[in-house]
Amino acid sequence: MVQKTVAIYCRVSTTDQSCDRQAQDLLAYAKKADFKVVGVWKETASGITQNRVVRQEVMALAQARKIDAILVTELTRWGRSTLDLIQTLQDLQSWAVSLIAQTGLQFDLATPQGRLIAQLMAALAEFERDLVSERVRSGLAAAKARGKVLGRQPGQRIKSDRLAPKVIQMVEDKVSYRTIAHDLKLSKTTVTEIVKRHRQAHPDFQPPRSNMAPRKKAQSVYQLKITLKDIRPPIWRRVQVRSDATLGHLHWVIQHGMGWTNSHLHSFTIRGVDYGEPMPELGFDELGLRDEQPVKLSKVIAGEGFKFSYLYDFGDSWEHEILVEKVLAAEPDASYPVCIKAKRACPPEDCGGVWGYQNFLDAIQSADHPEHEEMLEWVGGSFDPEDAELDEINMLLKTIPHDTANFDGYIP
Repeated sequence: MVQKTVAIYCRVSTTDQSCDRQAQDLLAYAKKADFKVVGVWKETASGITQNRVVRQEVMALAQARKIDAILVTELTRWGRSTLDLIQTLQDLQSWAVSLIAQTGLQFDLATPQGRLIAQLMAALAEFERDLVSERVRSGLAAAKARGKVLGRQPGQRIKSDRLAPKVIQMVEDKVSYRTIAHDLKLSKTTVTEIVKRHRQAHPDFQPPRSNMAPRKKAQSVYQLKITLKDIRPPIWRRVQVRSDATLGHLHWVIQHGMGWTNSHLHSFTIRGVDYGEPMPELGFDELGLRDEQPVKLSKVIAGEGFKFSYLYDFGDSWEHEILVEKVLAAEPDASYPVCIKAKRACPPEDCGGVWGYQNFLDAIQSADHPEHEEMLEWVGGSFDPEDAELDEINMLLKTIPHDTANFDGYIP
C-alpha cells in the first residue's frame, strides 16, 4: 500500500490560544495511520475570517499535487461555513486530494462514499445559503415597511452636508484640503465640492490662498486581475485603477467590470479586516464592516503579488479573488479605470451561486432539460457564457466618478 503524504493544518480563533495541542494530536494521529507528514501549518483566524493566508498556502500545495491529503482535528477548523467547506472540497476533488478530520470523517472523493457525503453536504450548503438570503431579504422588507428608504438616494449627501460647516470653518482657518479630508475622514474631492457649493451659495466667500506651491506627486496605477472563484473555466477581468482610488470606487469597478447589478450586500477582506458599506439601520451592524468609502487602495495594497478578496451577495456568496499583477506609472492621457482584458460572461444575478449557475448552464444548453424554456425566458431569451463584452464594460467604467461617496450607479 502506498504511504499517504499529508499536510497538517491547525487553526485557533484568537492570539491568546495556541495551535500546539492540535499539532501534537495530529502528528500522533498521522504516525498511527502511517502517514508521511510534509509539514505543519498553523493559523490564527476567527471562524468568519475569509482571507486565511495559511490555508491558502496548504491549498496551493494541494493544487501542485505535492500532497495526497490534508489532516485537521475537525472540519470546523478548516471550513468557514458549510458552503465554504463544499467549495474547497470541490477544488480538492479536482486535484485528487482528500480532507481527513481526526474525528474520523474522511472525504476521499475518489470513492462512492466520499462523493455521496459531498453531495449531501452540497444540499445542506444550498439550504444554508437560502436561509442567509431569506434573512437578508426579510431585513430589507421590514426596513421598507417601516418607511426606511434604503441606500443613498440621488442627490443625497448625508455625511458631507453634515460636515460642511466644519469644513468651511477649517478652510477659513487656512487648514489644507488634504488635512481636512484626513481629519474628517472625507475624500479630498468631497472637501473641494463642499467649498464649491458654499462659494456658489455665498458669492462673497473667498477661501484663503496657501503660500506653498502645490507638490505634484507621480500617480501610480494598479493592474488588478479580478477572478470569480470556484467556476471552471474561470471568469475574470484585468483592470487598471488609480492607486488613490478608494475601496468604494473599486466596488463599482468590480460591479460594472464583472457585470453585477449592485442589488446585494458586499464586503472586502484585506489582511483579515472586512470593509464595506455599514448598514446599522437594517440590523447588519453585527457584520463589523469598516467603512470602505475613505480607504484608499494605496493604504491597503502592499504591492505586486498582493491578494485580497471581495464577496458579493451574502446569500449566493460570489467570492472574487483580486490579485495585484503590476504597479505601473499612470499614462498622462489615459483614462482610469479601464478594463484591458475580460474572459467569459458574468453569471445572471440571483441564479443561486456557483451550484445554481452550473444548473442554469445545464438547463439552457440542453433542449431536453425540463427547465430549458423557463431558464431561457428568465434571461431574456439567450445567454452566451463566453461573451465578456469588453466594450460595454469600458463604457460603464467611464461612468464611475473618482469620488463615489454619492454615486448610485445611475447611468444617464
